[in-house]
Amino acid sequence: MGGIFSYISGIFAYPLGYIMQWCYLFVNDLLKLPLAYVFALFLFTFVTKLLLFPLALKQQRSSAVMQAYQPLMNEINQKYADNPKKRQEEMAKMQQEYGYNPSAGCLPLLIQFPIIFGLVEVVYKPLTYMIRLPKGIIELFSEKARELTLAAGGTVNERYIETTIIEKVKTAVQSFTSLGSNSSYTSSEIMEHISKIEGLDLSIGTMNLWETPKLAWSPMLIIPIFSILTVILSSLITQWAVKGQADKNKGMQTTNLVMVAVSTVMFGTMSFSFPAAFGLYWGFSNIVTILQSIILKKVVNADTIRKEAEAKIEEKKKAQKASKVVKVKDKSGKTEEKELAADDLARYRLQKARELDERKYGATGSIDDD
Repeated sequence: MGGIFSYISGIFAYPLGYIMQWCYLFVNDLLKLPLAYVFALFLFTFVTKLLLFPLALKQQRSSAVMQAYQPLMNEINQKYADNPKKRQEEMAKMQQEYGYNPSAGCLPLLIQFPIIFGLVEVVYKPLTYMIRLPKGIIELFSEKARELTLAAGGTVNERYIETTIIEKVKTAVQSFTSLGSNSSYTSSEIMEHISKIEGLDLSIGTMNLWETPKLAWSPMLIIPIFSILTVILSSLITQWAVKGQADKNKGMQTTNLVMVAVSTVMFGTMSFSFPAAFGLYWGFSNIVTILQSIILKKVVNADTIRKEAEAKIEEKKKAQKASKVVKVKDKSGKTEEKELAADDLARYRLQKARELDERKYGATGSIDDD
């Protein structure tokens, strides 16, 4: 399972690594800012959010439309509360009849996960995806990093091997400068790659952003707290942005609060499961989402979209109830035209279907109408 996860993460990490590399070069080499990796991470977040903005706009509209369909969904849930199968059938029927797709607004969130997994891979392997060192050099330096770690009485975690290389190069650079004499790489090539590694700073003061935060008091704890607080604020502001002025549905409000709680727990847990850079990225992502939600609130009028959807629903209901002129046969076989309401037409068709079954299969007895 881990191999599959690593493979999929690597697929997304490849293009994301280029974006992160360009952001880092812009901040570090061109602007020459301190904490270049942190600023590059924020710029990376902004760029990816900008690329996903059309999807966010679609999600905003879908959320507004969902408010119009919520009463229909609540009615089905209440009517068939004790019959899950029938409830599911009626939901599917409602979606088909009214052309409503409740999963349409989930796409931007689903796309976020590949970005998260790809970014985590970039954090774990900055030498591969950010500064693009040759595979042979990484393998050579990895061997030396393992040797130094074991000699110091430590344990080697292969998941962190590239960040271990960075740490060892910065604390024991002499051990790496001599590698040129025992490899296919020249001393000048070795020094060139060492220089690239020394210039890569993945830390904030004493906090190494490749390390995973722990539930214990330390400066690193600030990053998960930052991530959790911003996800709560982002969720609340996002809901405010999509909620129309006329939305007083208590069931919807309860659902929204549950979603805030679930997202807080989920991303809070992830903040203590992945490197600190992930928590920093997610905090930045939430800040950009807040700004985006405020902009979308101005661009997308939730009340107008909801009212338009409600009008279409009412038109559909009227069309379903409207009478239709159909040709029917009486007992003598004579055909005549009759105007039947939708319910009467449904009963007529049901009766004709039963008569057809009786003639075809010789069924006996009668079936009461629903």
